[in-house]
Amino acid sequence: MIMYIPLLQSKYYSTQTDWQNMAIMGGIILVLIMSLILYNKASMGPSRGRNGKKFSRRAFRREAAAIGLTKYQTRLLENIIRTYKVRRPFNLLSNTRDSNVTLGKALRDIDHMEAKTSVKEQRKLELYRIKQRIDRIFADTNRMASTRQLRLGQNVTFQQENGNRFTSIITANLKEFYCAQVPLNYGGEQVKWRKGTKIKLFIWGVDNEEMVFESKVLGYTNVKKITSVMLGHTNRINRAIQRRYRRRPIKGNCLFFAVRIIEQKQGRKIKRQAVVLKEQHLGHMIDLSPGGCAFSTQRPLPRGELIKVIFEPERGNQVVAYGKIVDSRLITRSKTILHIMFTQASSQNLNKINDYVYSFE
Repeated sequence: MIMYIPLLQSKYYSTQTDWQNMAIMGGIILVLIMSLILYNKASMGPSRGRNGKKFSRRAFRREAAAIGLTKYQTRLLENIIRTYKVRRPFNLLSNTRDSNVTLGKALRDIDHMEAKTSVKEQRKLELYRIKQRIDRIFADTNRMASTRQLRLGQNVTFQQENGNRFTSIITANLKEFYCAQVPLNYGGEQVKWRKGTKIKLFIWGVDNEEMVFESKVLGYTNVKKITSVMLGHTNRINRAIQRRYRRRPIKGNCLFFAVRIIEQKQGRKIKRQAVVLKEQHLGHMIDLSPGGCAFSTQRPLPRGELIKVIFEPERGNQVVAYGKIVDSRLITRSKTILHIMFTQASSQNLNKINDYVYSFE
């Protein structure tokens, strides 16, 4: 009698092994699927607030108001958070790479909006204002608070009462006082002040922001064979009025025209009208910011004059703006640098300036 039991046993063990293998493979596949689901939730999940907590719109609005953003600007940021699924919304309220990248995307996408040009330009302008406000908070946080923080070799500029400026460098910084190289005038002669004289100095801080402070002349000394003026420390360092925004170097020519305000009496009221004079002056651009510009010229106008200025941040991209001459510095007998504070420009022209200065990638 032929027995088939061994064959049946072999088939039984083979079937059991197959089920075990299938179970193992199924478990592996299930783990992979769960991992993918968890990864997608982590990468595309809901926005998170501080310390990984769920995003709170109320907390976001409270922090936005604390740094000086308007309700409209805050709503714009909330819309950006929803549109681009921003995972760390609070990063938009600080000077971070996330903030710059996200604002850059939003600015580029505005061009594809189905809206009037004026609406799109105004929205761009508000986003740039958000960036400027964030920059201001960052600058205040990192701003130099005392002349004791001046670095050796740091560039400074002295300003006389008549507005003339002379460049110098820091040669020493001690506990009781600091020293700067005695500057030279246009003829190569040393410029010195009497002991006890208070002198204005300018330095450049975050984003090339110009800062101004006043120090008292204590005397003169030699620092490593460099004739230096000894100056008293101060804790009062303020922003220069004409430099409130980030600025960027720029090359190229500009044209500027004097502007006169004409008053005409109409009944009991006096109507003021700005008239641009026909005579044009040539200048050479030095730097540009959302709040103003600087250029050199051989035909300067006096400080306080209103002007119209035309220039191109980029070739073929003309900007027209109106401003006021807030500073005039004689560099040589035939060259003067004028600092302009913008007083009026269209949203489109302001956005051209902002686009050049910030150049979001």
